[in-house]
Amino acid sequence: MKVLVVGAHPDDEILGVGGTICKHVSDGDDVYVCIVTKAHEPKWSKEYIAKKIQEQKKVDKLLKIKKRFNLDFPTIKLNEIAHGEINKKITEIVEKVNPDIVYTNFWGDLNQDHAMVFNGTMVAVRPPKKIRLLCYETLSETEWGVDTFRPNFWVDITKFLKKKISAFEIYKSEVKKNPHPRSAKGIQLLSGKRGSEICTENAEAFMIIRETW
Repeated sequence: MKVLVVGAHPDDEILGVGGTICKHVSDGDDVYVCIVTKAHEPKWSKEYIAKKIQEQKKVDKLLKIKKRFNLDFPTIKLNEIAHGEINKKITEIVEKVNPDIVYTNFWGDLNQDHAMVFNGTMVAVRPPKKIRLLCYETLSETEWGVDTFRPNFWVDITKFLKKKISAFEIYKSEVKKNPHPRSAKGIQLLSGKRGSEICTENAEAFMIIRETW
């Protein structure tokens, strides 16, 4: 089975789907990642931008990602790009990978890049494609938005929680101190809460947007 994780920013894929990625790989599935935006000058330094590229490579090696695609649209500036251009680029990746399952950002997240990535992914996987589409939650974006994330699908990640945290900590500039949600403790607390919803220790939760049989 082929799995594609679409995220607005590097680290979205880990915060939202890190444990589930591990589970897919463990089951023999091929996992691909598409990151839509990239840090840019002068808001970020050349050193920071280069470091982000290296961090993504380390994450891919740790989690055994089959391939990563970077679309390199400017971070926090997707609202300045024609939505048709974003849709086209995401569609090209979907057609190249031909996935069975796609995970993407939740439309109600605080960060508007996430909403635009969701919309672009919806266009990219629309019928007649028969692709299972799910939204994931991103710590400090989903719970700080105004729309409620209502999961209807859970994945037990108890065996993979440590690896998820290790992968997230590769993105050093994104790691915060507890009690910030983007901390190791924050990840543990959310996965514990989601796990308790299905009577297991740790889980990731998703919203199924479209599914066909």
